[in-house]
Amino acid sequence: MWLVFFHVATVFIAFALTAGVGIAFGIIARSGDVRAIRAASRAAIPLVTAGGVLLALGALFGFGAVLLFGYSLSARWLIITYALVALIFVDGLIIRRPWMVRVRDAALLSPDDAPSAELRTLCANRIIAVGGPISGLLWLSVLAMMTVKP
Repeated sequence: MWLVFFHVATVFIAFALTAGVGIAFGIIARSGDVRAIRAASRAAIPLVTAGGVLLALGALFGFGAVLLFGYSLSARWLIITYALVALIFVDGLIIRRPWMVRVRDAALLSPDDAPSAELRTLCANRIIAVGGPISGLLWLSVLAMMTVKP
């Protein structure tokens, strides 16, 4: 049962560190407050990185739990979950975290009192704005698949 506990705990903490921190950072970035963006990025980037690592650990614990309880690794609900988790990784590693780093770097180069044109453009990124709710739905879908196991 400890394996299931570690699976659930790491996935829920990963959810909080990626989705929760991502939402907060997005709101701060859209504010255009250069000092706030700098401060938020110092905390947000390491936290979302840790969330990604915990998601990977949670997936490993999940594989162990699946084997321990005798589920088939090719069960439909697991295959759907694999795809959803892969999409979360794509969003986090290829889209969201790199965007956060670019926002941080642009904020560091901006004057204190006003965002540079580059920072304004990054903070108004429509893909990030639309991707946030989509990422949240991916996470909720994963949590539903783990709970309902249809």
